[in-house]
Amino acid sequence: MARPFTLIVLLSAHLCLHVVVTQDEDSHINTQLLSSVLDRLTNRTTYDKRLRPRYGEKPVDVGITIHVSSISAVSEVDMDFTLDFYMRQTWQDPRLAFGSLDLGLSKEIDSLTVGVDYLDRLWKPDTFFPNEKKSFFHLATTHNSFLRIEGDGTVYTSQRLTVTATCPMDLKLFPMDSQHCKLEIES
Repeated sequence: MARPFTLIVLLSAHLCLHVVVTQDEDSHINTQLLSSVLDRLTNRTTYDKRLRPRYGEKPVDVGITIHVSSISAVSEVDMDFTLDFYMRQTWQDPRLAFGSLDLGLSKEIDSLTVGVDYLDRLWKPDTFFPNEKKSFFHLATTHNSFLRIEGDGTVYTSQRLTVTATCPMDLKLFPMDSQHCKLEIES
């Protein structure tokens, strides 16, 4: 006997976007100073992204959190599942420490939030999913990523991904079965 399947979709979208851009007289000077700090942090003569932080010492501790947006598919036929999620990673790279910056503003800057293209200039962990079948980074309308560097060299990244991973299923008790699917993460 086939189980009834009902799909109800309610689509309601309301987008309200309000952007205010302001620029004070010192912003040009501040931008130049910030740019010079970013250039200095990853200067090729002092920073080699091919070498992990504290090379020759203990391994780098990388913190990882995953915030699942949705489980968009589970396939008994293909024995896989698809997750949409944000993966956040953090690690410390003392070579990127800059302390705090006095830009002549009301308070000092103790972290830099920069465009994700700057991540290409940094060492990053080689995080991967061994049970992955396919995956992709979201790029609409821009790369769905975030990068922040703290004054002590702590790096925070966040990336939106969709991963389809294997999930070996035991279907002997179907339809009264229960499955446990894992997303494996290694570095």
